[in-house]
Amino acid sequence: MKIRISEIENIEGKTRHISFSEIYNEFNKDVPVTAELDVNVSGNVVKISGNIKAVLNLVCDICLKDFTKKFDFDIEEYFMKDKLKDTYSNELELDENSFTEDLNNEDEIDISNFVYQCVILNIPNKLVCDINCNGDENLKKYIKKEISDPRLEIFKQIKIEKE
Repeated sequence: MKIRISEIENIEGKTRHISFSEIYNEFNKDVPVTAELDVNVSGNVVKISGNIKAVLNLVCDICLKDFTKKFDFDIEEYFMKDKLKDTYSNELELDENSFTEDLNNEDEIDISNFVYQCVILNIPNKLVCDINCNGDENLKKYIKKEISDPRLEIFKQIKIEKE
């Protein structure tokens, strides 16, 4: 789903509400990702804000079992219609306007891709099926408790005497 910025500029209030629902096979083939977004155009800035809900099929990093997790988060992203690179020199000080995406004078924003990226960025680095997950018993038998290298056995015979 793509939206045109020029169409939003012609709307009274320069704001468009979007109810979005799409199934991403990478996340969950049965449950669509939904979003309620407001797209506002103010001068050179396009602001997208709202709420995204998703149910993702994930794999636990500890026990390697499949599990589903619900995501419900708010977003607020800013886009610049004009090119940003022309206004920046080699060195610059970051301010609140520095965290915007450059549209390179494009008139469209792909909402499907935008929502996909927002969901991906909200997935935690460590995926755990349960806060108390200690791993699967079948997995534990493959993990050695003590690693021993026969070449290092000689070091166990060294005795250090205190003076």
